[in-house]
Formats: sequence, structure tokens, C-alpha cells
Amino acid sequence: MPRNNIVQTCIGLQHTIITIMTLFYRICFSLLFFCLYCSVPASAQSLLQKEVHIDVKNKRLADVLTMIGKQGNFYFSYNSSILRKDSLVSVLAKGKPVKQVLISLLGDSYQYSETDKYIIIHTYDKEKSYYISGYITDGTTGGPLEDASIFERNQLASAITGKDGYFKLHLKDKGRYPTAEITISKGFYTDTNISLIKGFDQELALNLSPQTYSLPDMVITQYSHMERTWLGRLLVSSKLRTQNLNVGKFFVDKPYQFSVIPGVGTHGKMTGQVDNNFSFNVLGGYTAGVKGFELGGMFNINKKDAEYVQVAGMFNVVAGNSKGVQIGGFSNYVQHNVTGVQVGGFLNKAGNVQGAQVAGFFNAAFDTLEGAQVAGFINVAESANQQTAGFINVAQQIHGLQLAGFINVAEEVNGMQLAGFINVAGKVKGVQMAGFINIADSSDYPIGLINIIEKGDISIGVTVDELGVTMAALRSGGRVLYGLVGIGTTGIANAMLPGMYAVEAGLGVHINIAKHFRIHTELATMSLADFKGNRYHDNAMRIMPAIRFGRVEFFAGAGLNYAYYTLRPQNVAMDGNVFWTGNTFAGQSEWRIGYRTGLQFRI
Repeated sequence: MPRNNIVQTCIGLQHTIITIMTLFYRICFSLLFFCLYCSVPASAQSLLQKEVHIDVKNKRLADVLTMIGKQGNFYFSYNSSILRKDSLVSVLAKGKPVKQVLISLLGDSYQYSETDKYIIIHTYDKEKSYYISGYITDGTTGGPLEDASIFERNQLASAITGKDGYFKLHLKDKGRYPTAEITISKGFYTDTNISLIKGFDQELALNLSPQTYSLPDMVITQYSHMERTWLGRLLVSSKLRTQNLNVGKFFVDKPYQFSVIPGVGTHGKMTGQVDNNFSFNVLGGYTAGVKGFELGGMFNINKKDAEYVQVAGMFNVVAGNSKGVQIGGFSNYVQHNVTGVQVGGFLNKAGNVQGAQVAGFFNAAFDTLEGAQVAGFINVAESANQQTAGFINVAQQIHGLQLAGFINVAEEVNGMQLAGFINVAGKVKGVQMAGFINIADSSDYPIGLINIIEKGDISIGVTVDELGVTMAALRSGGRVLYGLVGIGTTGIANAMLPGMYAVEAGLGVHINIAKHFRIHTELATMSLADFKGNRYHDNAMRIMPAIRFGRVEFFAGAGLNYAYYTLRPQNVAMDGNVFWTGNTFAGQSEWRIGYRTGLQFRI
């Protein structure tokens, strides 16, 4: 390949990675701000939570409400047509919240809102609900038909029959659809479609006729591969997998999805049949595909294609094609083709790659790679235009550039320099990436744990976090990117984690705001051990505003932490920041909001 083409390609990859990292940190900042906002308790007590003492018998309702309002120093506002003010009521409440007293007086048919010193009483605007229920039987044997799917395509409501063939489908009378369009489907049976008058409960008795399939038709859909993978079996419930087999040919487009885990969200058990423009998944999501933006706290799973931007805290799995930017904190797995950029902290796997593939450990493209493939340890490809690894490259054909080794040495780098261990260069105009050490006269975008940049930013400091870990750390890098390494201890007298030793490593970005003020954003991992079998591993995504006075800098901030451990700190204040605990593949785990403060000296 001509030298100019190589340089242009490297420069293009440089800008792509910078753009990806900028996008990633903006997303992280938004998520962290959301979590911090939700974790801050309200400073003023809600009017509905104020405690009142009242003991009345056979008093007018209007007078009782006035008495409650005087105790809480507020007023009630309501339409006289919804409350019988002259009705006689009795109530006994000693130190109970206002809302509980109101429920005792009025029942649960009202809702309440607060404005200044007013509590507004109004009725629920209830949307009418109704149920379609019944039994599904085999049209030949007459026996009950288990695991048949019943769904309404407009509302994306669904149900699955039990062993006795019974189902119960919950629908809403939304007004915009004249009828309820019900479909009954099961693999190897003929689909049945019926239209029902909406708005009232109905019971059906239906049978499905078996249909004979030739062998090639037994594959219900080309996207059924996802449910057969070990990740699909692990993360997608058996009910959702059954749903896919029954209604695998039905897909619909929706503007957005919000989910907590697969099957629990806006699309319910029909989530695998919906293509979304935007998908936000608190822990993980499962969709037919995404044409826009998808964000998952831990993982995203797509049966079809993912287009434009897909970001997950741990991994992305796509059974079809990925087009655009795909970022996984741990790995990305694409069954077919990748067009664009794929970034994984550990592993990237795809069929055909046209663009860039970046991983900390392993890349695999088993067809054709046209662009750049970057890994800290191994690259695998049948053919490639550019392939860069710190240690090993494996390929049948290389049409372009292949760089691998232990140390890179250069006087001047105009595009990109990558090595598994050490980079040494004069002047770098672009990205300098190493698994351990970067050395240069100048470099704004070094990616490594230790960066010795003559015209860069190197600081030594001390930090303390909410675990009581005191850490001595080196932060080194350029004007924008930097690396972090540190060692520390909890101290023998620490009651939370006594006598444990810590090591920390990570990467960060400086966001320069003003001359004496900037923000450090970091992704870091810390391991604590007492060499007696106890361990505590903490992974953090944190944002820390910093103020500089000459060479001295003070910083403090908060972060989103994921930890797994054998020994956990016992601390009431820390427990208040934990919002999820459970068992994962790593053992006992938790998510929490963490804090850190520190002082550092610029060398």
C-alpha cells in the first residue's frame, strides 16, 4: 500500500477513536448526573408525608380537611363535584402521614398533587382495561395446546398458554383502534387471526390446526440464531424464546423502548419483535433491532441489526449486522458484518469488518477486514488491509499494513502509533496507544497507564475514597487523555476493610473549563486483598471537578461503581449508596454511588 494511503487511513482512524471516546465520556457524564440526581434526598419534606394527629367522630368532611390542613400548615384544593363536603366521617390517626389519613377518609379512588402550600385532590383519569381469556386446543387431538402465543399487534400485548391451554390477555381501550386484532400463533401450527369488539371482558375457545413443514421451513426465521447461543439462553427467558419461535415472522417499528431487563419494559414480552429508533435499558435490553441509538447499563441484545450508535457497560450482542459505532465496556459480538467502528475493552468478534475494530485483548474478523484492527494482544483475520497488535497477528492475507511487536520507536508520528508495551516517539500528531508506557516529546492523546510526555501533564497525589482506602497515584498524559496507576492501603485501624492493600489502574480525560478549573473523568479498576483469601474488586466511572493553585490541585467527585468481592465493608453510610446487590458470574456483586477526594502535585 502507498505510504500516503497508510498515513491517511491512520489519521482517519485517529479521528474516529477520538470521536468515539468523546461520545462515550459524554454519555457516562449524563448517566452519572442522572444517578447522582436520583440519589440526593429531598431537602424539604413533602406535604403528603407530614404527620398529623386527629381523632374525630361524625364530623363534616370539609371540616376534617380544614383541621388536617391547619396542623400541616397547608390548604386543600378540590372540585366540590368530586367530594361530598357535608358527608359525616370518623377518623383516628396518631402521628400518621397526611396521605395515609386521606386514603382512610376518601379511599383509593383519588390522587393527590402538591403546589406550594396546597394539596390538590382529583380523581384518576383511568384508562379502561379489559381481558381476553380462554383456552387453545389442538385442532386434531382436541387436547390443550401449551406455549401458544396470543398477541394484539397494535398494543403489543401478549400472553402464552399454560399446560392446560389457558391464557389471559390484558388490553386497554385506548380509543384510537376500532377493534382488537388478536393473533394466535405457535410453531408448526397455522396462525389464526380474529377481530374482537373492544372494551369488555371476553372468553374464547379456539383450536389451531397443525401444519406440515418441509425440512428447510423448520427454521422459523433467519434471526432465530440468537436464542440458541449461550448468551441468549442465559439472558433471554424461556418465555421470550418461546415467543420468538411462535411469532418470529412478526416485526413492528416503534420510536422508543425503555426496559429494566429483557421482558420488563414498555414492550413487555413482545420486546424481541420490535425495531426501535431509541432504546434505553437500565440493566439490559432485548430487541428485534435498533435504528438510531441504544444504551444499556450492562448489555444490549439485538436479534437483527444495530445501526448508528450502540453503547453498553459490559457487552453488545447483534445477530445481524452492525452499522455505525458500537462500544462495549467488555466485548462486542456481531454474527455477520460490521460497517463502522467497533470498540471493546476485551473482545470484538465479527464476520466482515469495513472500518475499525479496537479491543484491549482480542479481535476476530473471520472474513475480510478493510480498515484497521487494533488489539493489545491478538488479531485474527483471514484477510486484512491494516492490522495492528502489541504481540500477535494471525492472518492468511494482508493487503496493507500489519504492525506487531514489543516496542515501537520513531522520531515523528503523523498518524497513529500502537504497541502492546512501549511506544517511543519524538513528536506525535494523533493518538499514541500502548498497553503500558508511552514516551514522546508531545502528545495530547496518549492511551496508556504511564505516559511520559515532555510537554504533557504529570502529577503525583494522594486520594481517599468512601471505603477508607488511601491511595498514592500517578496521573500522566497529555492535554486531553491520561493514564492512572496507584497503590494504597486501608490501614490496620480501618474498621471497614482492615489491613488490605490496593492497586489501581485506569484511563481518564481532562475537560479543561478555565485556567484554574477543570474536570477529570476516569474509568478505573481497583483491587484490594489482605493476602489471607479476602478480596474486593471495585470498578468505577467517576467525574471529579478540580481546582488548581499553581502546581497544586485539589479535586473531589462522585462515580458509578460496580464491585464484586469475598469481603465487603460494613458501613451504614456506604450502604445508603448501594442500589443493587446480587450474585453474578464474578460472585457477590453490587452497584453503588462512590465518592473520592484528593490532592496532587504537578511535576
